Amino acid sequence: MENLIQQKLSRRQILKGAAMLGLGTLAAACAAPAAPGAGTDAPIASAPSTEAVTIDFITPGALGTEREMYTAFVNEFMEANPNVTVNVSFEAWNDYMTKLPTMLAGGVVPDMIHQHMSIVQDYAYRGALRDLIPYMERDGVEPEDYIPALFEAFTHNGRTFGIPKDSAAWGIYYNKTKFDEAGLDYPSLNWTLDEFHQLARELTRDSNGNPSTSSNFDSSSIAQWGFTWVDSPGPNNSENVRAFVRASGGDWYDDAYSQTLITDEAVIDHFTRFHAMRCIERSSPMAAQTEGQGDPFRNGLTAMQVGFHTIDFFSREENVPFEYDVTFIPGGPGGQYSVVGCSGWAVPTQASHPEVGWELVKFLTSLPVQQSIGERKRWGVSLKEAVDSIVPEDGMPEHFRTVHTEPFYNPMEGIEVIAFKFPPNQSRIKEVYSEYFDPIWTCAGDDVAGAAASAKAEIDDLLAGLNWQ
Repeated sequence: MENLIQQKLSRRQILKGAAMLGLGTLAAACAAPAAPGAGTDAPIASAPSTEAVTIDFITPGALGTEREMYTAFVNEFMEANPNVTVNVSFEAWNDYMTKLPTMLAGGVVPDMIHQHMSIVQDYAYRGALRDLIPYMERDGVEPEDYIPALFEAFTHNGRTFGIPKDSAAWGIYYNKTKFDEAGLDYPSLNWTLDEFHQLARELTRDSNGNPSTSSNFDSSSIAQWGFTWVDSPGPNNSENVRAFVRASGGDWYDDAYSQTLITDEAVIDHFTRFHAMRCIERSSPMAAQTEGQGDPFRNGLTAMQVGFHTIDFFSREENVPFEYDVTFIPGGPGGQYSVVGCSGWAVPTQASHPEVGWELVKFLTSLPVQQSIGERKRWGVSLKEAVDSIVPEDGMPEHFRTVHTEPFYNPMEGIEVIAFKFPPNQSRIKEVYSEYFDPIWTCAGDDVAGAAASAKAEIDDLLAGLNWQ
């Protein structure tokens, strides 16, 4: 049976949304802000009303455990608030990214929504999200109670547009068995980019066992790669790459987000290193080389992989036949970083019942709910008091806690915890970046500096057009 949100959304609106490019039409559905990104300064109530109310809540959620878990949470919320009925709509991830802007543009506005860090600033810039600072201040919700770096992604100019609901602390997982077979020492917690690069080469082997550092290495017959990317090593989809570029001494944008820094020498060095690994030394596979063989790391095709705690979760689920551990992303001349990402909960500007939507946000980010989520080990949490709930009971892998939870409450000397704020127009920026860099990462071209210069010119124009102050 369709829920209320689905009933309200007509086929014509769905087709209209499917044809959209980006979030440009959201402005028609949102209260016009005083300036781009201003959100709403509408007065808030001193306390939520006790009158009977029905709210709509839409979120991506996978079939099975995730939907069952959030259905149970929503039921608990309604039991604690008998005057509230929550209509929840679960969507597949890609469907959600299309459906949400369609709904908002069509005037079908939920009272609480999911926002990934890669899109939240785009929605906020277009006035689609409420500033939650007044609600937080009224109800004593402190950013310091959560992983502070996460708020970097959800905040701009003193306004916060979402409360982080989960976390992903990135590190490098490594196959200890493959290190042992190669006679190599495991990486330390404070290893360097150069050490990482050399290990990736040494752990890349052809069918005769020759490493890619050998003159006898046969790149046409690779049996094992040293390292797997999660994504291209640029500012596209994943926050994890910022730890690598910061370690190289660079960054993606200046502090004001007025220009991209991808032509700086340190960033060019970062790009050049990863191009060499993939296209010259062959120590990192292209997707086509591992296609149809499952996860490259868990299936023993690669010795190292950047990832967060889900690598351990799925490795256990699949009973991988090798020992593994995790360490921090390597450091370099720019320092060493623990980079963290997340999704969050937000309240739309034109929500019919923002107070109740906010109460649901608070409930889903409360300690009991966060601990319940973390105890499943599949999803991370954002509340500092609950972060250790994801730690495996058997204490393995050895450095799980050190990498995935401890930096948030007991920072390691020399390791800075950071996030990444994706700017508005990220979808258009991604298209520009892909146009010039896809040939670099697919080994069809090698002019890294030229690609960076061409992309910078167009990206800087996009940033200048935002007037994102």
